[in-house]
Amino acid sequence: MPDNPTHMYEPISTASTPEPPHAAQAADRVAPTPLPPLILLVDDKPDELRWLNQLLQPDFRLSLAHNGQAGLQRAQALQPDLVLLDIGLPDMDGYALCRLLKSDPLTCDIPLLFLSAHNTPERRIQGLALGAVDFIAKPFHPEEVLARVHVHLRLAEQIRQPRASATAAPPPDRNPDELLVQAATQYIRAHLSTTPTVAQIARQVGLHEKRLLALFREHLGQTVSGFIRDERVSTGQRLLADTAMSVQDIAFTVGFGNPGNFATSFRERTGMSPQAYRQGLREATQP
Repeated sequence: MPDNPTHMYEPISTASTPEPPHAAQAADRVAPTPLPPLILLVDDKPDELRWLNQLLQPDFRLSLAHNGQAGLQRAQALQPDLVLLDIGLPDMDGYALCRLLKSDPLTCDIPLLFLSAHNTPERRIQGLALGAVDFIAKPFHPEEVLARVHVHLRLAEQIRQPRASATAAPPPDRNPDELLVQAATQYIRAHLSTTPTVAQIARQVGLHEKRLLALFREHLGQTVSGFIRDERVSTGQRLLADTAMSVQDIAFTVGFGNPGNFATSFRERTGMSPQAYRQGLREATQP
């Protein structure tokens, strides 16, 4: 690994021309060094996680998840710069998790690379069709892993820069209140499992609670609590359809304190229990 570039240069002496106090203060205000990219590793095999952690840790910040549920929660909460995802997870396969991440506005643009010991053309096509950007075959080769990670981080940055320039200022005809509602709903979706309060949401978007409640009624036609309840149930529907997670795990993932409350809310919205909903989907897809 090359030495840190900051160690390659000797500081220039300024003994003969001492800096005035205001110059030293200005130097203290120099923008901090950007943080290294954050990579989320989702793999249930401890040996592989340790190997990837040792390989990537010198250059990147890392977050680890041992199953799909934890990977989904970490991706939504941390919004990493890149995800390395094993296909064979214990609670949901990597394809299901990829589908969930790509359907969520908060995580849909994050480049996702599959890790697989079965790197067949059929598997690659299936993963790419779901939105993955690449496959890394097992057993891993260090140079290949690093090369692919660096390439896709650079590509993502190239895509992100024009978007950032284009969206630096909202269009003049875009209602500022709509942007505040959008920011609030995105925050809610990213924190469903922690049950954000109205006060927390209002503080996050810089509004008073009464103003936030009024904006939700005006633009969404419902209360904040009603939106949270609907979002929990709709997210639960996706998890029932796309994963093998138990109803209990899904209930906790979307922020319910127990499966009974989830089942009650689910039945009120859909007219059936979570188990019946999942069973109906299975029967509909059987030949």
